[in-house]
Amino acid sequence: MNDFSPETRRSGWWATDSRKAVSGHLVGVILEKRGETERPDLSGVEAVQMGLKMQPVIGKLFEEATGIAVREYDLAGTHKSETWLKAHTDFTTGDGGLLEVKNYNGAYIKNFSGPDEVMQIPQSDYIQLVHEATVFGVPHIYLAVLFGGQSFRHYRLDVTEQIKDEFIQKAAQWWALCQNGEMPPAETTDEAKKIYRETTDDAVVSNAQVENVILALKEIKEQIKKLEKQEESATVLLQNYMQNKTAIITPYNETLVTWKANKASKSFDSKLFAQAMPDVYEKFIVDKPGARRFLVK
Repeated sequence: MNDFSPETRRSGWWATDSRKAVSGHLVGVILEKRGETERPDLSGVEAVQMGLKMQPVIGKLFEEATGIAVREYDLAGTHKSETWLKAHTDFTTGDGGLLEVKNYNGAYIKNFSGPDEVMQIPQSDYIQLVHEATVFGVPHIYLAVLFGGQSFRHYRLDVTEQIKDEFIQKAAQWWALCQNGEMPPAETTDEAKKIYRETTDDAVVSNAQVENVILALKEIKEQIKKLEKQEESATVLLQNYMQNKTAIITPYNETLVTWKANKASKSFDSKLFAQAMPDVYEKFIVDKPGARRFLVK
């Protein structure tokens, strides 16, 4: 049986970690490895659960399309020498390779090459394939993808020893960051908030480059304000045109705009709870540290 406990996840660098690292979420992975944040619970995410249910179906589609037999592989693998490098894979193939399957939204197909085109797949999928091929020591790995339950495509990636060595060097750098307490520069504002949570009363002195960036940022913000006003004007014009109708369509019944009510939901009203049970409410009030606010003066 596979062990998906937080302790096991923190014990090595997994294929999903590599996916996140090349997708702008390296900082989040590092914080998870250090035990500073918890890995999100995906058990209630319908898309994730449907992906698991569709694995055997996609594996069968691959067999029918290629004539290559597949066998489900439900064990974790560890690299023979780099024991911190670990992976799960979906299937092994009859020709000595692996098979990774994905169940993606139909719109995501634009990121993949067509059957008669030079192979092109997203970087996150590519790095996962290389990671798994490296850990299990196979010369090639397939990717089979079902898009929107309608379109099926499959790809073969040959992973040379040079590619594996280069990947190990890169993954080793990521793993070292998890161990040595250092952090990489933030790639997103969300990562910056996670890295630089603590503040001091000190200030940093600007230079010419920084001042140019600040001027550029001020101009960008002004452009955004103008575009937001234009967006507001265009939106309200269309809403006045629609009134209580749910869509704007062409004479050929093509939908151009929709304006529909979301599905009704239930939420917890803390104000009502405080009014009804003030003593109980006070027992569950906790102090939260203030979040840093970035302002351009």
